[in-house]
Amino acid sequence: MADVFVSYARGDERTARAVAERLIEAGYSVWWDTELLPHNRFANVIEEEIGIAHAVLVIWSKIAVKSQWVRAEAELGRGDGKLIQVTIDRSPIPLPFNQYQLADLQHWRGDRDNLHWQKVLASVAHFQAAKGDSRPSLQPISPAKRTIFGRKGRLTLAAAAFVAVVGGGVVAVRSFDHQPGRGPRIAIEPFRTIGSAAGLSDFAATLSDSLQDVLTQDQLQILSPAEADTLKGDDLAGHAKKLGVGLMFSGTVQANGSNLDVSMRIDDPVQQASLWTAQMSGAAAKSDQLQARVEALTVAVLNCSEQGLAPGANLSDAALQAFLHACELSQTAAHGEAGGSAAYAMLGAMRQAAQEAPDFAGSHSMLAKHLAYVAANGLVGDPSSIRGEAETEAHRALELDPKDPDALVALGLLEPRLDFAKREFWYRKALASNPAWSHANGFLGNVMTDVGRLQDALTLYQRAASVNPLAADWSVIVPLALVNVGQTSQASREMIPFAQRWPNDPLVWYTQIEIMVAQGRWGDGLKLLDRSADLPSPPPPDWLADRRELFAVLQSGDASARNNLRQKLLALSRTEPDAAMYRLGVMGFVDDVFAIANHYSPTSSASSDFLFQPETAALRRDPRFMSLAARFGLVDYWRRTDHWPDFCSDPKLPYDCRQLAAQLRAR
Repeated sequence: MADVFVSYARGDERTARAVAERLIEAGYSVWWDTELLPHNRFANVIEEEIGIAHAVLVIWSKIAVKSQWVRAEAELGRGDGKLIQVTIDRSPIPLPFNQYQLADLQHWRGDRDNLHWQKVLASVAHFQAAKGDSRPSLQPISPAKRTIFGRKGRLTLAAAAFVAVVGGGVVAVRSFDHQPGRGPRIAIEPFRTIGSAAGLSDFAATLSDSLQDVLTQDQLQILSPAEADTLKGDDLAGHAKKLGVGLMFSGTVQANGSNLDVSMRIDDPVQQASLWTAQMSGAAAKSDQLQARVEALTVAVLNCSEQGLAPGANLSDAALQAFLHACELSQTAAHGEAGGSAAYAMLGAMRQAAQEAPDFAGSHSMLAKHLAYVAANGLVGDPSSIRGEAETEAHRALELDPKDPDALVALGLLEPRLDFAKREFWYRKALASNPAWSHANGFLGNVMTDVGRLQDALTLYQRAASVNPLAADWSVIVPLALVNVGQTSQASREMIPFAQRWPNDPLVWYTQIEIMVAQGRWGDGLKLLDRSADLPSPPPPDWLADRRELFAVLQSGDASARNNLRQKLLALSRTEPDAAMYRLGVMGFVDDVFAIANHYSPTSSASSDFLFQPETAALRRDPRFMSLAARFGLVDYWRRTDHWPDFCSDPKLPYDCRQLAAQLRAR
């Protein structure tokens, strides 16, 4: 019996061998057709080995899609609910397999730390755990099991797209008994259709398959479709106990005039209690947008639910109900960036969850992280009071679980923005606890962006985004990171599906603005600014006016208009030096920026990330840049850590970063 059956076309044997070797290295047994003995009947052996394997890994390529054997083996794996797919040349995948996500190994050369290969290992680990195999294996870096934050940069404001589309909430729980024996697995039932409207079944099937695929990649302990199908009949509780099921997710889809209505729920199948429900609606003609919202919220809440099923959690239904409600509101309030009543409701739900489960570290760390986030960004209330509560909750979580990564992330968020070393310390400590924790990866990516280590930031954002690639959250930050490393064309391509599925999401809108600025697409930027009224939380009028003026001047190329705006920004520099320096830098007035910098002292809320954007490259090419960087504390950080920003490695840079840093220190 092998853990993994590898399916491939004969012409891809070299890749298949590398895959098999790395899987064996990671502690798994592997079967591929070099194992066939001369007397074996090929078809019989293949079917038998697939049947007993924990996972079927299919290597798709141009020649593999033409192979009837590969298709047949993939279908057997799909039918058993244990299919893992990779592509090595991005050839179109045949139906129905193109409805499932796959890892891109096109540029993989057998390297163990490759992010896409790590996703493959994560999926294999999931299927092995689902079979109850507890044999030790090397632990891969896997997608984290929680919801994710967006990054608030200099052009980003509130992202509250969910607020206008999510209704419902939790419903009454029938039993509040303590549940120390709750099973660790989650049953995912396919979305059912109500009625027979055209396209309804296809939408429900696509939604079900997409969710199943992402949740499998997240390594949730979910039942295979075949196992979930057995959870029927009168003895539901008995079947659930036998299969170790703690929670069941189900949903329905129905037509409502020109709209589609989607309902979701999570139940305790043993106590027959409803723990969470939500409803969403959207135009049938734009079903992809509705699908995006449903998937993002469902994945986030189910990832939270698994935390509530972790060993030692022992949550009652009432406590788990409160925890899931808090998870939902963290999404609908955009983690507090929605502000106002939505943010207060989110924090209130999290406080209730902490009260319902005083001995559960996860409820305290969730509250601590969100309190720290809203305090750091001045989103609600008295920041000093909120910071104190956040610190108390973080330490309470660490008393219960010294390795709780969210508590460590909260402590990092409480550090001053320009104290790069302290922020990095806490986020790296969280990563030591869980190398794939999305928040630790994402917020450490923010630190790397602030100190100019942009390639490192891109890798961290990609890891953070992998937990919920369907959401307009960390996933949208990845294109921003691509822009920062000069891959603007790739960033534009990756933004296309987000712009289509999240047309009125503020974070998507701001990201598009950033990309247009980096590419100098001032006319397109002006058109996008005109769409700001469609956003659920439009930018402040002053912000819009400033951008319109800047973009219009740069588009026109009029020297007089440029000089008039320059004089305006020089006057602004007396009260808002950060904003003035950025806009003057974009316009190419380098001498003005450094003249302002000579009298500049960053405030506690100042951000250094604008120093490393593509549109301010002219500043970095000037030796005076190091003096400006020193005012933000960057030079001291680079010198102490000996980790220098990416631009210092540019062979065309007209100065040596280390030499100038040493001269500044000697003064």
